[in-house]
Amino acid sequence: MRQSHPERSRSERLSRAMPALPPPLVSSHNAYVCVCMCVPLSLLTDLLPLVSSCCHRDSLHSVPHHPQRHRRRGSAISLFFFSLLGVQRLHILSPPPPCHPPSAACGNSRAHIDTHTHTHTHTHLHVHTRAQTGRRTSMSTEEASTSARSEAYDTIKWNGWGREGVQMELDEENPFWVRHVDGKPIKNLLEFLYKEISGGVGPKEIPPLSPGVPLAKALAALNPPKINDAFMKDISAALESSQVRPDGKSRLCHIVGKNYRDLWRVRRGAVEHAPDCILLPNNHKDCVTIMELAHKHNVVVIPFGGGTNVTGGVEADPFERGRMIVSVDMRRMNRMISIDRESCLATFETGVLGPDLDEQLYRYGFMCGHDPDSYIYSTLGGWIGARGSGAMSNQYGDIEDMVVAVKVATPTGVVETPVTSRTCGVDLNGLFIGCEGAFGIITEATIKLERLPEEKLYEGYIFPTFEAGFSAFYSCGAKGIHPCTMRLYDEDDFRMSMAMGTATHSFIERLISKGVKSFLESYRGWNLRRMCLVIVGFEGTPERVRQQRSETAAVFKQHGGVGIGRGAGDSWQEKKYDLPYIRDFALSLSHWADVFETSVLYSQAIPCWRAVKAAVRQVWKEHGHHGWIGCHTAHQYKYGCCLYFTFASVQKDDMDMKVFLEIKKRATEAMLRHTGNLTHHHGIGYEHVPWMSRFMKPGAMRLLYAMKKSIDPRNICNPGKLLPSPPAEGEGAAALKARQEKEMMFDKMGVPGAVAAHL
Repeated sequence: MRQSHPERSRSERLSRAMPALPPPLVSSHNAYVCVCMCVPLSLLTDLLPLVSSCCHRDSLHSVPHHPQRHRRRGSAISLFFFSLLGVQRLHILSPPPPCHPPSAACGNSRAHIDTHTHTHTHTHLHVHTRAQTGRRTSMSTEEASTSARSEAYDTIKWNGWGREGVQMELDEENPFWVRHVDGKPIKNLLEFLYKEISGGVGPKEIPPLSPGVPLAKALAALNPPKINDAFMKDISAALESSQVRPDGKSRLCHIVGKNYRDLWRVRRGAVEHAPDCILLPNNHKDCVTIMELAHKHNVVVIPFGGGTNVTGGVEADPFERGRMIVSVDMRRMNRMISIDRESCLATFETGVLGPDLDEQLYRYGFMCGHDPDSYIYSTLGGWIGARGSGAMSNQYGDIEDMVVAVKVATPTGVVETPVTSRTCGVDLNGLFIGCEGAFGIITEATIKLERLPEEKLYEGYIFPTFEAGFSAFYSCGAKGIHPCTMRLYDEDDFRMSMAMGTATHSFIERLISKGVKSFLESYRGWNLRRMCLVIVGFEGTPERVRQQRSETAAVFKQHGGVGIGRGAGDSWQEKKYDLPYIRDFALSLSHWADVFETSVLYSQAIPCWRAVKAAVRQVWKEHGHHGWIGCHTAHQYKYGCCLYFTFASVQKDDMDMKVFLEIKKRATEAMLRHTGNLTHHHGIGYEHVPWMSRFMKPGAMRLLYAMKKSIDPRNICNPGKLLPSPPAEGEGAAALKARQEKEMMFDKMGVPGAVAAHL
């Protein structure tokens, strides 16, 4: 029997990479199941209500099961999609232990935590992970936190996503399958890469994975550090030796973020713009010291959280030729400072990783409610700096809805906004939310808390077309129905989701698949190549979940949606953080992928979706490439929503970067033509800077330039990000636009010189 590598186990990966999280509060009545039945298809409708009683059973607090209702809703389709989306085992989950109350030391409802030690004095709480077998394992919070804090900095990958040793690999037993990071085999991913992305007929021979140049070669290619001796003398006297890291490995790990352009360079050894030194503050006071000394000695400061940025927000400006550049890694600053349980507020240091933040809240019966795709490896400060948004934003809000107050170390002093139920006058929080380090280092933040929901329920629906699904998506918002999560995947994104299903060998499952496809095509008139998927989630009291689920189902039914059960929702929950691992695996097989997103008005959402996909495909056509692009909608607002695009192609030569840059440029232009924003939650970085002057208008830009000069007169705070270079005296609007676009899209992309000559 094949032995799973311990790093591939999901529970092992999560417990070592971060504190494990308790699962949704569920009862022993909750179950999901995939059952294979050797019966003729004609008998399916008679037997499937029994299966449906397992597949669709609600929690202990939900409405009773009604076999006839489920028969009418098409249980055969539910069963088929359970198998496609990888739900192949029966899990009966017992209720988790209740949240432990705070220790007596916490005393009042407002608790203050000692921030002078590196770890908390923890109350004993067990946090759970779901092991590969479906059973739970447990570890104490202190063990989990210590593991995360000691390893968060030192084990991060320099040439990919996540921690060292955790990645997707080719299956040892079947080279045409892929082994997921949790150890499970994936049957159809390679076929998707070679057919949908490469435009071929499927893999005939799989080449060995190529992660790029070895570490030693990358270290040898680093640019020599520019050292400001006076600054290094002062900072070394102010901080401990372990907080000052000028070594090559530290510099390499902080050189770029995690988009395709970033990994394309580091995997080729194009690392000539690394920061000169890495600083690791332990607290707010250290950050103030760093900013004061950097301002005094004219040293550039780049705040660095989890390093998951995908828009160039954490890398050095290539035009910085003379000044020393330091990257300030915030991940040691991961403590909860205080919690006000009565007001539902908590103050954190901003280097705390997402799982560590929630783990510290769970013991009090709270959570944050912010759940971005980068959740495991991103920080609170990164969320605030990039104006982030999470999968549950419909119910809990975006990051700007959660932040009550911030403390910021700037070159000219500390800015601290008041903790109050509502501010008066100008809201200064808004100055720093989305500033991407351009105005200083956000060191602490007070955030709103959400009580742990009594019940969670996630499920799936299919629609005949993206347009039909979007009509249902829009109608829910128009009727005031806002599920916690609602994601609509277009036909291309849906096919990628199905390619991620766990491998099976069952003939009956394939038979059922063919039968359901025939049913949808013959009796529903669907074109299966255009079919799309909606994942919808509900959280809260049992009554709230029941009501929202019923209201949503009614709207979806009106628009032709077909429920496919909770297995799809559970599968989505398990795989929602996996896309970066897929990207890294594809890159090792000479395929590349990346993402971009926008927020758009409802009236322009479908035209924008069509225009962006057409623009990207036109670039591939012009360059003789074959590619793939998918989209999903998320983050509902009263007036619009987010469109999130994923695109991929096969690597051909060093001209791939030219194609990539052209895609980014054309897609951005298409989004702006259809009321789109430059970004919804990834941040401006410097990839989007060329369009800031057009998006913000002249008056707004003058105000931003004035604030920047007042707060950061020497331009040491993450220069080149957020704001384009200011206009020169007498420079016209057309000349300014042309110069800014040339600087950003080509020269400032950090492309190696040999390739840049072709751009």
